[in-house]
Amino acid sequence: MSSLRGEPGAAALGVFVAAVYLWTAPGRIQFPDDEIVFQTTASLWDDGDLDIMGMSRRTGEPQGRPSGTFGWAPGPAGQRFGFFGHGLSVVALPAYALASLSAGAVPEAWSHAVRSDHAVFHRREHRADWTRLIVSLTNCLVTAASAWLLARWLLALGFLRRTALVTGLAFAFATSAWAYSRTFLSEPLSGLCLLAAAYCVTLRQTGRGSRWLWSAGAIAGFSVHVHVLNVVFLPCLLGYALMGRRRGMNGMTGMTGMTGMLAMIGLGAGLLALGQWLRFGDPLETGRFGYYSEFVAPWEGLFAQLFAPGRSFLLYSPAAALGLLGFAALRRRLPAVFLFAVAAMLLRWLAISTRSDWFGGWSVGSRHLVPVIPLAMLGFAAALERAGQWRAWLRWGWWSALGLGALLSAHLAVHSIFEWMWQLRLDPALFGPGVMMHTSHWAAWASPIAGFFTLKLDVLAVGAMTLAQLGHPGLLVGFVAIALVAGGAAWRLAAALRG
Repeated sequence: MSSLRGEPGAAALGVFVAAVYLWTAPGRIQFPDDEIVFQTTASLWDDGDLDIMGMSRRTGEPQGRPSGTFGWAPGPAGQRFGFFGHGLSVVALPAYALASLSAGAVPEAWSHAVRSDHAVFHRREHRADWTRLIVSLTNCLVTAASAWLLARWLLALGFLRRTALVTGLAFAFATSAWAYSRTFLSEPLSGLCLLAAAYCVTLRQTGRGSRWLWSAGAIAGFSVHVHVLNVVFLPCLLGYALMGRRRGMNGMTGMTGMTGMLAMIGLGAGLLALGQWLRFGDPLETGRFGYYSEFVAPWEGLFAQLFAPGRSFLLYSPAAALGLLGFAALRRRLPAVFLFAVAAMLLRWLAISTRSDWFGGWSVGSRHLVPVIPLAMLGFAAALERAGQWRAWLRWGWWSALGLGALLSAHLAVHSIFEWMWQLRLDPALFGPGVMMHTSHWAAWASPIAGFFTLKLDVLAVGAMTLAQLGHPGLLVGFVAIALVAGGAAWRLAAALRG
């Protein structure tokens, strides 16, 4: 019942976060990866298939690969199939449909609100720009949904409403979740799937029907279509569900739920294998064919994703780092949740560190660990509920670190990592195989934290203000409406926090 009573506050949290994210979004497709996923969305809506055009010039191909081959692999009849997961493309279909249907009605000037001095991966024209603008906002809503669902999950686990809402705010505005909300990468959706599946298992363990385990399995099965790396989450989720069976979910009802969960996970994994077999001739082939990464010793990845100035999970998600301080309290309070969260975080960290592309390309911090940020926030919530027992100086230090973390996250959320990495690429001192990427990992001056101070803002709302000054106020009116919605949500959220 506590989760139901807390729903208005959690809903206000989600709306407020979405509004702020929309105000800081760039309104464009920033990465070659994003462009491939966007083209898949467009193909699904326009043609009803997965065949894409690809990009005509060189983008992210490894050395030795032909130009224009990044992001896709050939199908049996010469098709070009994107090798990124299709889950995000499916989720973005409503946004693409809206953009496609409205392109002829909105002023062409609106698409010029996007900064024009950035690299693009398509031929510039109004419809192409407008559809990309709208679709690029998808993760603003996905990540806001994660903040809302994180608060709901904490309520279901028995945390106080204020704790749940503050933790949701800290996740949204003091971690790299904010920076990734402005991308069209798959990590935010992977995180939402992880959260949703775990939440469904928790609802079953708190006495709800076995259908919640079926739902958890369906979401987990879908998650491998978002990114194949999410397969490492499956055993952790199953272990969490089985721990619930030991606490009284035995019998026919418990067996039905677990059977359904396994069936849904198997269905999702089976459809992924079938799709890869039909497209690439092998159920275990993702389409990369070993061109883009290989297995390596994990030591650099393990260390860098914790401590490197350009890649540290702890540095780029300060609220999640604070959350690690509360895991001892979480273990005492919710041992099964503790084991599930630690297993999921460690297994993903270990798995990605064995790949040569562990850093995730031109990304902010540790890209592949973004989906487990909500799990680290469980420790944040556990620590927060014990903060009243701390000494005054420790509380002051905690809240000061959180405030500085929010400022850092805002700094990262209004600039372009692609723009900064492009500047590093053009630095003659960094020429040579692997020199630029190694420098971006380990040199503090080359990190986006330092580099972003040299860049202009990369925010669609700024372009809307410029258009208004030039006599085209329509897009800015839309942002003002979003701000009004944010104000109303903030008022509701503040009331819930006071209550």
